[in-house]
Amino acid sequence: MQRPIIFMMMVLLPGFALAQIQGQVIKVLSYNIHHGENTRGEQDISGIATVILATNPDLVALQEVDSCTNRVKKSNLLKELAAQTGMYVYFGKAMSHDGGSYGNGILSRYPIEQMYTIPLPAKSEKGEPRCAAVVRVKLPGDSLLRFASTHLDHQEDPADRIAQTSQLLKHFSRDSMPLILAGDLNAEPASKEINTLKSLFADASEQLGATWPSDTPTHKLDYIMLYPKSRWSMVNSLVLQETVASDHRPVICELLLK
Repeated sequence: MQRPIIFMMMVLLPGFALAQIQGQVIKVLSYNIHHGENTRGEQDISGIATVILATNPDLVALQEVDSCTNRVKKSNLLKELAAQTGMYVYFGKAMSHDGGSYGNGILSRYPIEQMYTIPLPAKSEKGEPRCAAVVRVKLPGDSLLRFASTHLDHQEDPADRIAQTSQLLKHFSRDSMPLILAGDLNAEPASKEINTLKSLFADASEQLGATWPSDTPTHKLDYIMLYPKSRWSMVNSLVLQETVASDHRPVICELLLK
């Protein structure tokens, strides 16, 4: 099926000159891929790959990723994306589901040196297991960076999300290694959950608008967060106007690690 080409224009922030600051420029994409099902109800992981290839990110955080479930006909979605994009891959399992696994994924142009999954608390009766997939990658010049993809609780009651953000803060504040945390946080910018995260992280996506639902977005649920705040400058950011590949719009940020 022929897909539309995605055109992007990312504008340098006023007063920002890359020549004035030494560092590593990193492009990050965060995308809830709805287990590869597009808004037409079709299973189309190639549509997600098209978005990734068109935007050419260095790191990709993916949520709602199926691995060998019945609903995706036993496909390993991350391996398919890795094959189509040529990137390194890690899958963080949140739970067993429909004959396979369900969780968060990471794609990286940088070699992955370490990978692990952080289980997140889900205590309410209607909650489901959640996690953060985490990798440590080696950047050009041999500096190290942590990158995490997470998907927080979806219920109206924020209790589990608050517990999950507290767990993330506790884990990531243990050392000062630079970190990018990206994902579907299922919380609006003014919520307690987002403000709790911003006590530690800078929100690179702060100026962006709504991301869900993808056809006519009304809620901002998808974020890219940076730690420690002093090590990062935000070059530009964008919510992509992609309305078919998933029920969320992808978020992309270009960042400078100083």
